[in-house]
Amino acid sequence: MRRRPRRTAVCGAAAALVAVVGGLLPVTTVSTASAASSASSASSASSASSASSVSSAPSASSAASIRSASAGSLYGAGPYRSPTSEAAKAATALAASDPAGADAATTIALYPVATWLGEWTQGTQLTKTIATAVTGAEQSGTTPVFVLYAIPDRDCGGYSAGGFSEASYDAWVDQVTAALAGHRAAVVVEPDSLAMLSNAKCSTTLDEQRYRILSRTVAGLTAAGVPAYLDAGNSNWVPPATMAARLNSAGVQQARGFFTNVANYYPTAQEQAYAQKVSAATGGSHYVIDTSRNGQGWRGTWCNGPGAGLGTSPRVVSDGTALDALLWVKTPGASDGTCNGAPAAGKWWSAYAQALVANARLGVPAADLTPRGALEVVAGTGGGVRVRGWAFDEDDPTQPVTVRATVDGTAAGAVTASLRRTDVDRASGAGATHGFDVVVPAAAGARRVCVTAVNIGAGSDSPLGCSTVRAYRHDPYLALESAKAATRAVSVRGWAFDGDAVAAASRVAITVDGKRVTSLDAGRKRADVDATWGSGTRHGFAGTVRVAAGKHTVCAIAHNAGSGADRKSSPCRTVRVR
Repeated sequence: MRRRPRRTAVCGAAAALVAVVGGLLPVTTVSTASAASSASSASSASSASSASSVSSAPSASSAASIRSASAGSLYGAGPYRSPTSEAAKAATALAASDPAGADAATTIALYPVATWLGEWTQGTQLTKTIATAVTGAEQSGTTPVFVLYAIPDRDCGGYSAGGFSEASYDAWVDQVTAALAGHRAAVVVEPDSLAMLSNAKCSTTLDEQRYRILSRTVAGLTAAGVPAYLDAGNSNWVPPATMAARLNSAGVQQARGFFTNVANYYPTAQEQAYAQKVSAATGGSHYVIDTSRNGQGWRGTWCNGPGAGLGTSPRVVSDGTALDALLWVKTPGASDGTCNGAPAAGKWWSAYAQALVANARLGVPAADLTPRGALEVVAGTGGGVRVRGWAFDEDDPTQPVTVRATVDGTAAGAVTASLRRTDVDRASGAGATHGFDVVVPAAAGARRVCVTAVNIGAGSDSPLGCSTVRAYRHDPYLALESAKAATRAVSVRGWAFDGDAVAAASRVAITVDGKRVTSLDAGRKRADVDATWGSGTRHGFAGTVRVAAGKHTVCAIAHNAGSGADRKSSPCRTVRVR
């Protein structure tokens, strides 16, 4: 399953984690001590409980009723936790051979994870898988979440390649829909199916087939009273407007809405900012966010990202936005594919599961409401001070942050942080257009420059830093420090630099009695010049010129670079040559 392609001592940690986050465990989790009691009462109450749950489940519905229902009414007591999840199976399988891995799997198994359905579940196995989850959920008043993952040309030849033919897929979906009709459930329909259309490996003819198949799928689920969510990629894959257009073509108006961040790592706040834009462009569609592995944020790669951690535990959300729930759609611990030393896609990877548990952040993350950024360069230049860095706001990473600068406490200008910075994208996953590099006007001299990133949405502005540097005029700076007479020659020494090009060696002309006799490069090491002017150490010049005997006036002229004009040394030097 691809994430961002573009068309162009864990044993102890796991035990400690369970103890620490006990208050965050979903309502479907029961303790070992209470399990027997729950089991004994379940059999006597199962008929009544099941009947009650079925009667409260959505009936055959219109799209309007599905889209307007509250998240609470759709999810009941929350997402369903299966006692036979992949994590639970791994815990049993690893108990003897890999105790640390078994502990990690046991921790993951404490939380609700979606049930994935694909070509590996067909016929009676498909019916049994759905019935088992539905029955278990109805006994606890929770809602099973299923993932359909068998669309034709799935993953366009990637690690998770596969899927049915179109006719077989339609028949398979009909079986799923029939099994879910009359029961409380939610369906995540085909991760990557729409975002992947941006990938060069997907044929351009695939688009219309995807739209056709997905429209039929969600229409059928809605008619059966089952809320369905279509693929919306993630916040750093497809622009909101483009994704909204694809969703509309795929029938999102006949579905509950869409999902984001499946099997990815982007922070929840960043995903929600993106999803709200997509929602607004699709008639207020609701959405869910996969938080299964985003506890540590973007990890630099979509495939088995190193250093990832479990994210916020699954829960229904009522925050006044279009967000329905935070779900664990991706099975934490299941490999993304054979990258970074992992097994094949979908196979349990014990080492990775242990790392996810060790790095977990299961509670609701504190919102990072202030912009993030860095002030990397503050350097004097001709006419002002150059400031360079990056900034973005997770409230809306698609909108460039305004960066303001002050000089000696007085406002000196503002610029949008929109320059391309692929390194920022690799590190944060917030996109590649968050850089700034600008010259802030300032009079020549030592100046205190401060830079602030302006907040977007909730939160406050974020100071990026201050620095004291020397601003320069546009004309060159120079000094002819000495001119010493020798036999029929004069030796000269001095320094020069141009504020518009402090990194370069200035060219200096030497004149004798007003006539140019030679040119020198001011590139010799002069630490004293840097100590005084902050211009760098390579600005010294020295040389010898041949002259006739007699009294002479020797001057130096620094050639200008950029704005400004050439500059003549003051004073010049008078020498008598023998």
